[in-house]
Amino acid sequence: MRSSQPRLAPGREPRTTPTAGVDPATFTRALGHFVTGLTIVTAVTPGGPVGMTCQAFCSVSLEPPLVLFCARNGSATGRVIREVGAYGVNLLGEDQRWIAERMAAVDVDGRRFKGVDWRPSDVTGCPVLAGAIAHLDCEVRDVHLAGDHSVYVGRVIGAEVGDADVRPLTYYRGTYGRGAVRAPGAFGEG
Repeated sequence: MRSSQPRLAPGREPRTTPTAGVDPATFTRALGHFVTGLTIVTAVTPGGPVGMTCQAFCSVSLEPPLVLFCARNGSATGRVIREVGAYGVNLLGEDQRWIAERMAAVDVDGRRFKGVDWRPSDVTGCPVLAGAIAHLDCEVRDVHLAGDHSVYVGRVIGAEVGDADVRPLTYYRGTYGRGAVRAPGAFGEG
């Protein structure tokens, strides 16, 4: 039988009071060492497309097929997705850094999509970006408040895969990368 107590280093006692936490700058810097892919989460309204750059995206379940993404509370794109009940996820290729930067900027008068080639998906109508290495159509299943962000869980109801020879655009320590990133000296490697 396993103990429910966490294993601690010898001489360490479990904390009995909540920790004060970590300061936001250290938290952000530490998580910057986690390599992520970049996606553009999209939706469509009668007034046109909306979208945002999102690196907080992952698969959740195979049966049923579920994914999630996180958006800042107050996000205009998040608000639209809640209202329409559907969203698209575009996984970016290594040559699409400019789209990630455009969609991360404050949207002034709908400029995020200016010059961006896209078409409506056949499933939800959400924007499918030209050159995306994959696209998922999702219907909103749940939205959970999580601190200053919300977690949007979606059931995948459509999927497309683009050019298999294009490598993904990654994000690591505040910079864009191409494909896999290897940190020198990580895990004892030199």
